[in-house]
Amino acid sequence: MTTVAIISEYNPFHTGHEYHIERIREEFGADTAIIAIMSGNYTQRGEAAILGKAERAKCALLGGTDLVLELPFPYSSSSAEIFAKSGVKIADSLGCVDYISFGTESGSIDDIERAARIIDTDEYRSAFSALDSSLGYPERCEAAFRMLCPDSELSFTPNNILAIEYVRALHTLGSNIKPHTVKREGADYLESAISPLRHQSAMAIRERLIAGDNSVLEHIPFAVREVILAALDTKDMPAALSNISAAIISHLRLNPPSQTLSVHDAGDGLYNRLFSASMEASDISSLIDLTETKNYTKARIRRVVLYAFFGVTSSDVLSLPCYTQVLAMNEVGMLLLKKTRKTKKDGFSILTKPSSTDGLDSIQLSQKLLADKADSVYELTKPCPKSGRAHLRLTPFIKK
Repeated sequence: MTTVAIISEYNPFHTGHEYHIERIREEFGADTAIIAIMSGNYTQRGEAAILGKAERAKCALLGGTDLVLELPFPYSSSSAEIFAKSGVKIADSLGCVDYISFGTESGSIDDIERAARIIDTDEYRSAFSALDSSLGYPERCEAAFRMLCPDSELSFTPNNILAIEYVRALHTLGSNIKPHTVKREGADYLESAISPLRHQSAMAIRERLIAGDNSVLEHIPFAVREVILAALDTKDMPAALSNISAAIISHLRLNPPSQTLSVHDAGDGLYNRLFSASMEASDISSLIDLTETKNYTKARIRRVVLYAFFGVTSSDVLSLPCYTQVLAMNEVGMLLLKKTRKTKKDGFSILTKPSSTDGLDSIQLSQKLLADKADSVYELTKPCPKSGRAHLRLTPFIKK
């Protein structure tokens, strides 16, 4: 039986994700086991997930995956490079994954692998450094790549950038896992409008759910709509950092730059600018707008806001995850989980009870406690705030 991992957010799970899973089984066989390594309660763009990790994991399982494991905070809210490397680290540590599959605009694994090789050369790094620093990071990446590969038609879209980072991570970690790609169908990743295409972007769906437009549920697989409707009914969604704007801005105002030198990715004057902006901002949106420049993208600013609020240092992020949490599984997933007891690498733990830290070493425990701290605050981002211990009472969703 082939085992394929998908590093995902499913924020929320929609028909495009369902299509990806269907294509994997068409290519590898109907009995292919699929593991989703899914972001916890915070996403790569530095936002609170619109729906909690337990409910999103249930959607992923109902949508066709067999086992859902957590990519915990702060790795879930890191740059493309760290996000990808962290997801690959978890997949590789399981010891039973044959492929990592991801969506790309090109649909060509050869194009992605070529780009990954080029980006890890001294020639690329030299070309990148020589470019105007006022360009955004993705634009500098693509421009440096074009200088070395003018014949390539590969575009540096968000999905392609992540794909390149997945392949780079496989190389860096010396993993035996093979990369696999499915050509994306439907709306662009950053498309905020509902289009006539078959699959909509997660962003467009989120924006409409936040606005109370439930007609967008037609773009979510029928099997998972009930989970979304139930969460809307109980006011467990849509979660948003804007619901804790005052707390975040207060934290920034009370912590001047001299006291926060260790905040991850806040260098080059970014934290100074955030601190200054916090004195004028009235909410998260205005804080981001006041801080944004050509050098500081909104995604990076949002991530640094989270890092500052939760006290995330560079050592916290660069250590890479040494544990994961089981969020959901079916019978195939249970067999996979049993298999990992024999195949997983030393120094890596798979937790089934979030409240139990037995057997964790000091590094794993430190990582778990940081994620727990962030999860306790996530409950306040919901329309109807919940207990700060709610995440410790979760049990994996099991579909039999």
